[in-house]
Amino acid sequence: MKHQSWRHHYLPVFYLKGFTKESNKFKIYNVREKRFIKNGKDFSPESYFFEKDGNTIKFNKSETDFLETEHYSHFDNNASKLFEKINSSSNDNRFNVDEDDMPAINHFVSLMYWRLPHRTKELKNFINNNDLNTLGLAIKDNCGNNNNNNNKQIEDKFKNSEPFLKSYKYFNSLMDSMRGVNCRTPYTIIESTNKFPYLCSDNPVIFEKTDMPKVYEDDYLFPLSGNRLFIKTNRRENFPAYLRLMVDTLVYKQAIKYVSCTDERYIDILENNFLNYNISVEELKIDIFNRLK
Repeated sequence: MKHQSWRHHYLPVFYLKGFTKESNKFKIYNVREKRFIKNGKDFSPESYFFEKDGNTIKFNKSETDFLETEHYSHFDNNASKLFEKINSSSNDNRFNVDEDDMPAINHFVSLMYWRLPHRTKELKNFINNNDLNTLGLAIKDNCGNNNNNNNKQIEDKFKNSEPFLKSYKYFNSLMDSMRGVNCRTPYTIIESTNKFPYLCSDNPVIFEKTDMPKVYEDDYLFPLSGNRLFIKTNRRENFPAYLRLMVDTLVYKQAIKYVSCTDERYIDILENNFLNYNISVEELKIDIFNRLK
């Protein structure tokens, strides 16, 4: 009998490994309870940032993990090779990436964005506010013809089913690549100081736009690893250490529940840093993007 996966990471393990240092582990901070899990114990990347059966599809009395094992895993495997290439290179050789690699990273960001558990409500609203045709789908009869006799009740039942929601979460990220085909905002990878602790959160994508951001067209920052950033914006050339500290502060402050960190002291530094700014999280984000441009 085939073993069915159940630990479905919304932040892939290969990605999380980029936020560890020599020990290949990190500590987990619960931002809601304001404490480190198990008094600052070190955890492996496999241990956190997953949902139990998050991508398991249930049909009647049967279950399948094909969405995780055949689809997400396919893109994660390709992305892991790209990330390994970037993290083993430097700005001296442009991180060894080409023109095809940059859109691939953008697609990975979209894939990750819609996998985040707290984005489920946003996805439901998007689905419910659009008809199937707008969503890129259609209900067809046995002959493959569009079934125009389907009433709204049937369509709504289909759109509100859990199998559809989980499947569209994946499909929507594929659509993002098509939606953004005309976007001309440049992509950039930058390397920041390696002297700071490494930090990641369960909400790592930083969008300039707050309400209903669109991965395929809006400006954003995305930590590729502990000291590398993927930037989608028209930006300034240099990236000083103080700006890296601001970005880490924002990644920490916009976390939903968990933050990983290689040094317990860094959380206090970021918290004090934020208090010293004496501004809101939204104002901090605006300040960061203004400094980038």
